[in-house]
Amino acid sequence: MVLQASGSLETLQPFVRRPLLTAAAGLPGGGGRKEGRKGEDLVLEVPVGTAVFDDETEEQLADLLVAGETAVVAEGGPGGEGNLHRASSVNRSPSSAGPGLPGEERTLRLELKLPVDAALLGLPNAGKSELLAALTSARPRVGAYPHTTQSPELGVAYGPGGEPLRLVEIPPGDKYVRHLDRARVVVYVLDATEPDPAADLARLREIVQARRPAGGPPEVIVLNKVDEPAAAPSRLGYPVSAMTGAGLEEFVAALAEAVRSAPRPEPFQRAPRTRLKPVREATLQVWRRDWGFEVSGPAVERLLERTDLDRPDGFDRFQAGLDRLGVSRALEEAGVAPGDTVRIGTTEFEYQPG
Repeated sequence: MVLQASGSLETLQPFVRRPLLTAAAGLPGGGGRKEGRKGEDLVLEVPVGTAVFDDETEEQLADLLVAGETAVVAEGGPGGEGNLHRASSVNRSPSSAGPGLPGEERTLRLELKLPVDAALLGLPNAGKSELLAALTSARPRVGAYPHTTQSPELGVAYGPGGEPLRLVEIPPGDKYVRHLDRARVVVYVLDATEPDPAADLARLREIVQARRPAGGPPEVIVLNKVDEPAAAPSRLGYPVSAMTGAGLEEFVAALAEAVRSAPRPEPFQRAPRTRLKPVREATLQVWRRDWGFEVSGPAVERLLERTDLDRPDGFDRFQAGLDRLGVSRALEEAGVAPGDTVRIGTTEFEYQPG
């Protein structure tokens, strides 16, 4: 399965209704040494800024920050061996072929973290939506009551030199603060009509420090609503009025300078995937049960997956493989007798010495 970043998507909502995704399987080979058709890649588009995690191990698998960037998050299994691979000096035309191995199955967690130049962070009713609307062509919902914004709102402002500044307004709530992870600059939006803006600033900084404890991103402080009668004088940040436009030019110039000086995020480097060679007898385990003997180990399980036991020559090949892997010897050391039940995975058979 391949994930591809798309600039035309802004949400992961389509994946909510598709919890199980499966790629198409390949086709069997044919006569005349013809290989079967490989299974087609399952390519899924996700928004730019999607981080991909293995939900069981918490390993980060990808970080798609550029439109068109792709990541293979689950690989298909290798194809099986045709009967040509089973030919020998004794059996020149074997009639059986080995099946392919299944592909990877994993549970993924997708997190959308918008890559932006600046995040507008403020307490409810501080005027974040008004400020975004005043600076950009975005039209977020504006209301004279807390928690007006229910989802992140994006917009593009322009600095003094015409440089675009991608902004996001972050609504309150734990599920939205992850968008702070990608912001190069954090804009603390304070309400000039509040009795203690400094205390509000301290609360906001705690939110950022919880997400980005290593120094945190550069910050710009803006004191909004200075035009209102209830506004108290303060030296905190840039005094502005999103309603009248007062002070916005100076604020945008400071924001553009902060973005220019902010370090760019380091590109994600996934650790190379190591494919361990199967250790045979070292990982072979045999348990004696009330009903017989249970055998496990990657090598013997792989042998079972690639053998067609419904064919007589397939079972003979399987028996030879058990001898080669040391399974027969391990069973005999555990006390197996002819006719005892042996189970490998969900497959059971009667033990018969070779």
